[in-house]
Amino acid sequence: MSTNTAFDLYKLYKTYFANSPYYVDPKGDAKPMSEEIGYSLSLENPRPKGSIDYSSKNIAFNKKGAYGQDIWFPITLKTTVLEKGKYVSVETEIQACTVGVNLVKEIIRTQVSERKGRVKECFSVDDYRFNIKGFLIGKDRLVPEDQIQALKKIFESTDDVILKGGYVEIFLEDSCKVAISNLDFPEVQGKAPWIRPFTMTLETDYIEDLILK
Repeated sequence: MSTNTAFDLYKLYKTYFANSPYYVDPKGDAKPMSEEIGYSLSLENPRPKGSIDYSSKNIAFNKKGAYGQDIWFPITLKTTVLEKGKYVSVETEIQACTVGVNLVKEIIRTQVSERKGRVKECFSVDDYRFNIKGFLIGKDRLVPEDQIQALKKIFESTDDVILKGGYVEIFLEDSCKVAISNLDFPEVQGKAPWIRPFTMTLETDYIEDLILK
């Protein structure tokens, strides 16, 4: 069995970088692409539909949905909350979401006499930030109140929040502990009441204790 896969590099570039790439034509002139140039290949398909991909940590990147569809990069959030004098576990899996990861370094730049540029020293690596956008989808076309409540409790929890998932754990090497700095449920007019969009921002939480002397 073989599959033919076509990659439209022009569309991919424009989608991810929001502008048109340049290319070098046979005459050696560089100019914006005025037409779509594709790249295609034909090969044996080693991964039939429904295959599960695993990370180097043996964590699944994808899963099969309840209706047989492929679900890529789902995440799971869990924590404990205090209810009626007892600590209870709260966990929710979000399947319909995208995850953006932001990595920032703190760089010290020092000017040097009679030299071009500056000497750069890596002072520290900042916390990794995860920007998650997704949808809470209710079963049987009902408003996903239980999922909204779970996400709200996780956000309000003062205990450790754990972020799990094949993709996000590539960046969570030391610990899966995170802090949720922002949770937003944007307004939705009409349409499907059982589908509630949300956005949230999380930061890694590696520091266990702060000791003051």
